[in-house]
Parts: sequence; structure tokens; C-alpha cells
Amino acid sequence: MKIALLEVSHWHFPLYIDALMTAVAKSGAEIIGVSDRDKAIRETYGNKFGCPAYAEWRGLLGETEPDTAFAFGRHREMPEIGRALIGLGIPFAIEKPAGLGARDVAALRQEAEAAGVQVAVPLVQRVGPLQALLDRLIDEEGAAFTSTAWRFNAGPPSRYLSSGNGWMLDPNESGGGCLMNLGAHFVDLALSLLPGPPNQVFGHVDTCLHGAAVEDTALVTMTSPGGGRALVETGYNFPDGPGKREYSFSLASRSHYVQTRPGGVAIFRPGKAAEEIDMNLDADLMYGIFAETFLGDLAAGRKLSPTLSDLEPAIRIIDAAYQSSRDGQVVNL
Repeated sequence: MKIALLEVSHWHFPLYIDALMTAVAKSGAEIIGVSDRDKAIRETYGNKFGCPAYAEWRGLLGETEPDTAFAFGRHREMPEIGRALIGLGIPFAIEKPAGLGARDVAALRQEAEAAGVQVAVPLVQRVGPLQALLDRLIDEEGAAFTSTAWRFNAGPPSRYLSSGNGWMLDPNESGGGCLMNLGAHFVDLALSLLPGPPNQVFGHVDTCLHGAAVEDTALVTMTSPGGGRALVETGYNFPDGPGKREYSFSLASRSHYVQTRPGGVAIFRPGKAAEEIDMNLDADLMYGIFAETFLGDLAAGRKLSPTLSDLEPAIRIIDAAYQSSRDGQVVNL
């Protein structure tokens, strides 16, 4: 399997390296090229993988014949990169949000479907231990989490400057700040648990903490017409340092309450002592799992998942939250 790696200066790319090196060592996969506009970064990764390094992703795709690709890049450029890969007729993975908004994602999805090209998206919470626990509670105990709250606070915007991804602070390049960047994972989780599709979205974003051009704090509320609600909060307001971030949640059903605790989660059931489960909720580890699963599914001829069809509903909620924040009122879907 010949793999192309596009725009590797993206801050998520280092989270894939171990899985890619394992694939090369164990399965005979070959990294045939990396691309990035940053010379030092592309040459570093070209040397690491023993492959050519291209200043332009177009040059990489024009001079090689990959079987698949991992596509990163600036959010504004992702639709063009995706269309080029679809034109090659090869399955690939593209980092979320795959564009500047739901219109970009929908257009890319439609083009991929028309061409019969599979496109995977690293909505990595789906391959994490929390998802496995929730699936078990739903399947085995009939849990129905009608009320959920998710909170994810990452480091300050300055970390994008220090990592060479300063474009993330330009809304014309990124499409937004902490909500666009971080929110899709938790909106996706929330949508999977709501008792029905949401009919109303309220959002609020602001820049008061760091004063950047993109928001550093965001709050999204979704409600379902059949009852149920979800709250998603994201931010760039955790101190830069070894602690990295805060991730917490509380999920309520009639007979279950699932809540984060230090080192894992606690499950509360009526009339029973709390069940405490050790669980590593560090999302960074999940990107390697996604990459391994993606490559394994390709090699075995299995259907890829998650896909653009899964990403699109989450980005539509994010778009609605931005609109709500601008208008100062609930958006009806």
C-alpha cells in the first residue's frame, strides 16, 4: 500500500507518526511522499520516512501514484485537496473540519459519493474507550442519555503560533476558533445520544480571554423536539503546559448518570454504589488508533468509518451556533 501524506505541518500530524511507522514496519506499507510549504518540516518528515518531500501537494499527487492518503492542511484548502484526491479515485482520510463550514463538507461528500470514493474523517472519540462504554450501557442496560454536557478546554491560541500553525488564528483560513477546531468531536457525540435530531441551536462565542481574531470560548446548546438537550463548551483557555487540557462530561439517563472523575469515569445507578472505571480519556492517543483502523480497513476491503456523512451534521450544528451568536437568538433547524 503506497501512502501519501499531505501538508504535514498540521499540529495533528505528529499524533499519526507511530501508527504510520508501525504500518510501514509490519504490513509492507510505503510512504511515497510528504508535502508541506514549510521546507524544514517537510524535509524532517521526508527524512524520517525515507521518501521525497514536496513543497506543493499538487506536485506530490502529480508525480506519484498513491493508493491512499492522509490529508491535512489549512481548513480553507481542504476542499481543494479533497477534490484532487477524489479525482484520483483513491480512498483517503481527511482531517476535520474538511473546509470552512457545512457547505464545503456537503459538497465534498456529494462529490465523493458520485465518484464512489470512500473518505474517512478522524472523529476519534468514536474509537475511544468512552464510546465503547456508552455502547455497552445502551445495548446491555438500555441506557438512554437524554441530557448530556461536554466540556473541552485546550491550551491558549499562542500554541498555534509556536507550532507554525498561525493560520489557525485567521478566520479566513480556519473558519473559526475553538468551536470549529474542537467542537465537532463533542457535537458528534452529543448528536449520537440525543433522542431525536435537534430542532433548535443556541450558541455564544467570544474572544475576551485572549483577544485573537477567532473565538477562545464557545458554548452550544442543542434541543430535541421529543425532549432532550445537549450542552457543548469548548475553549482555548487552559494554561499552556504539561497538563494540556481539561476534558469533562456528565451524561444523564433515567437509570444512569455517567460522570468524569480523576483517571476515568463513575457510573451512578439507583440504589447502588458508584461504579468507578479507570479510563484514559486522552484524545491524542486515539489518532493512532484511527490511523491503524483506517489502514487495516483498507487492507481488508472493509467500509471506512467515520466518514464525511458523519462529519456533516456536526458542522451544520457548528454553523448554526455561529449564526446564533451573531444574531443573538436561537436558530431553528
